Amino acid sequence: MPIVELVAKRALQSNPNIGLSVIDLIVLLWLYSNPYDSKKRQLSSVRTVLKMCETLQTPGKGIELTGEELTQIVLGSLSRLQDKKLVFIRSSGRHFVKSTLTNAGVNLVRKFINSPSLKRVIAEFGNNP
Repeated sequence: MPIVELVAKRALQSNPNIGLSVIDLIVLLWLYSNPYDSKKRQLSSVRTVLKMCETLQTPGKGIELTGEELTQIVLGSLSRLQDKKLVFIRSSGRHFVKSTLTNAGVNLVRKFINSPSLKRVIAEFGNNP
């Protein structure tokens, strides 16, 4: 289980009224640690992280979702986050997504995720193209 999933689950346990799912918070944390200008391919990078998450795995079988299904999960999460005004989607498609956190998204992450946890998330997969 990647650290980002542990951090997301812990944040949701501490703040159940946050109004986000584990997947939404993972996407939000990924965007926080990988800003728009990091040169990473957002869609494929987020899908790779989600493949490792126990939340989407079938016990004893691992991940049983296709790439297209993972894409739809990411796009759905980004859409929900945009509806909550936490992200801004610059472009969206089946193979390419450009999105960035809004100030509200950055503030939410900083409010509900403690600094040591954020440092661990960033150390695991952030800010390095």
